This record gives sequence, C-alpha cells and structure tokens, in this order.
Amino acid sequence: MDQYFKSYEELDVHRLMLNDTSRTLAYKNAILNYTDKFKDKIVIDVGAGTGILSIFCAQAGAKTVYAIEASELAKMCEEVIIENNLGNVIKVIHSKIEDLDSNVIQKADIIVSEWMGFYLVHEGMLESLLFARDNFLLEGGILFPSVAKLYASPCQLSSMFQFWDNICGVSMK
Repeated sequence: MDQYFKSYEELDVHRLMLNDTSRTLAYKNAILNYTDKFKDKIVIDVGAGTGILSIFCAQAGAKTVYAIEASELAKMCEEVIIENNLGNVIKVIHSKIEDLDSNVIQKADIIVSEWMGFYLVHEGMLESLLFARDNFLLEGGILFPSVAKLYASPCQLSSMFQFWDNICGVSMK
C-alpha cells in the first residue's frame, strides 16, 4: 500500500478532520438537506475513513452505501458502522477504488468523497475520485461535492524571510 493511504491509518489525522466542526456539519447538512437525492440510491464513498460520510448518506435514506477505504482504517470503519446499526446499508470494502471492478460494487447514483482535504489541495484523492466517476458513476449521477472554490489573497510576511538574514551570525538568504 502506498505511503499516501498508510498516512491515513492514524486516528489523529481523522480526529483533526472530524474536530473541524464547520466542515463536518457542512457535509452532514448538505447530505441530510437533500434526502430526496439520496433516498433509495446507491452511493459510493471514496476514501471513507471513519465512515462519517457513509453514515450521513445512510441517514439520508440511501439504499446501499459502499464505503471504500484503502488504509487499515477500514477495519475501524466497519466497527463504527456496526456500532451505529447500519451494517445492513453500508458495506465497507478495504481496497483502493482503482483496484475494484463492477463484480465487487454496483455502479452508483451518487459518489461522495472528502477528496479535497485541508485548503482544497492537501489530499491526493482527486485522481481516485475521477477514476470512480469515470468507472462507477451512472449516467446522470451526482458527485457530492461537485464544485470547489479556492480564494487567495496576496500578503507580505517579511518576518518569515528576514529570519534567514542572520542565524547566529550566519546569513542563509
């Protein structure tokens, strides 16, 4: 398993993401406010992690949710699903989405993924998401989320650069 997926085996990483209440609630509200889109649908959660998005999809009425998780965290994800009595709706699959074929999972009406991570560029899940879209999303299906915006503003942090001017009498410009 490559280093990227291995880095998500540690719960500390997931604690940071889940502790970002604004983000977690934004996903929850976005999914639960559109139960009409999720009701009786097949959903794939790419990079399911702890299973939180899969659970929200099940709560929104999804018929089946495939929680795809490449890291060893898939075992814990399955425990969380069982603990929340959703094992009849959510199927955890320990695999990279790129390693699956249509014999393992059905094509989906909706693909959810928290692919963008911190600052919209931190995680490297975009390629996996696009693979899932191209191979497992039904015609007319929905990517959730499907749009992202990154805003930037110029700033000046001269103190960051001046630090290198004199390190104990040594210039490191």
